[in-house]
Amino acid sequence: MIKRVRKDIAFLERELRRMQILVNMLADMEGLDEVARDWKGNMRDLSYDMEECIDRFMLRLDNGEAKACFAKRTARQLKTLFTRHGIGTQIKELKARVMEESERRQRLNLDNYVPNMFVAIDPRLAAFHGVAKGLVAMDGRRDEVISLLMEKRVELKVVAIVGCGGLGKTTLAMEAYRKTGGDFQCQAHVTVSRILDLKKLLKDVLSQIDQDTFSICKRWDEDQLIRQIQHIMRNKRYLLVIDDIWKEQDWEIIRAVFPNNYDGSRIIATTRIAKVVKSCCSNSHGQLYQMQPLNDVDSGRLFFQRIFNSDNSCHPQLEEVSARILKKCAGVPLAIVTTASLLAN
Repeated sequence: MIKRVRKDIAFLERELRRMQILVNMLADMEGLDEVARDWKGNMRDLSYDMEECIDRFMLRLDNGEAKACFAKRTARQLKTLFTRHGIGTQIKELKARVMEESERRQRLNLDNYVPNMFVAIDPRLAAFHGVAKGLVAMDGRRDEVISLLMEKRVELKVVAIVGCGGLGKTTLAMEAYRKTGGDFQCQAHVTVSRILDLKKLLKDVLSQIDQDTFSICKRWDEDQLIRQIQHIMRNKRYLLVIDDIWKEQDWEIIRAVFPNNYDGSRIIATTRIAKVVKSCCSNSHGQLYQMQPLNDVDSGRLFFQRIFNSDNSCHPQLEEVSARILKKCAGVPLAIVTTASLLAN
């Protein structure tokens, strides 16, 4: 048992990762029945005990012993004999609990239960449908995007906003959309995400540009929806936000839906994928806007604004730790806001 401690710790680490995925899936679900709630609680407690055991091993035993010479390694093994035995005993108990919970999960068919109960909520909904408040360093960026959109060209133009997740691409696109929407006859904003649901996307567009037609299109297929959208947009100057595109082929499909009517129509596309950006800007009328992280000053403003409702009202004792937190956030607004919200509570 003592010899197997290191291998058993690796086993616990693998099981812990699987457990945390399941616990996180159940964490924010509502309407769980008694069985699922009980299982979730047991899994959480077990994961805490496993994490504590791994930490105990890392602290007391995992200190480069394998690289030491034979004599030193043997001496250390003798010194840590009782510690190893204690951790080995704890691991043995934990493995038995892991097997018990695994058998219980299979017996209750909880693997099928979880996907049926889980409903994903798009984190971009607030940016899409809410009026953004407390934005930092957004006005200048918004104006730059607007200047690209409003360039005097009659051809359809695409402005592709690119950057890593959490930089605020959706927020920026929607700010530009709201500011310039009055200059267009037809407007819509939709999200693509990893898996394109073309019919859902087309219906979403149609619901925003023609409510009357949308009310009768429930049984239409993609071809019918595309023809109707093109018919409505053919002689109108339109503005679209196509958010979170992940694949080149998805963009090519979506782009083919909307006509180039030479009325100065515009599309704002957001993505984090370089190949998608290249596809968006492949013609002479596409332009790239590269999202950058916030600088140190703006990061601090956003951070303190969320915690203290003020741009710079940080207590002197908290300045050093705040600087360390902001360094880890690396200027990514989502990371800053999330961390600040936790600290504010």
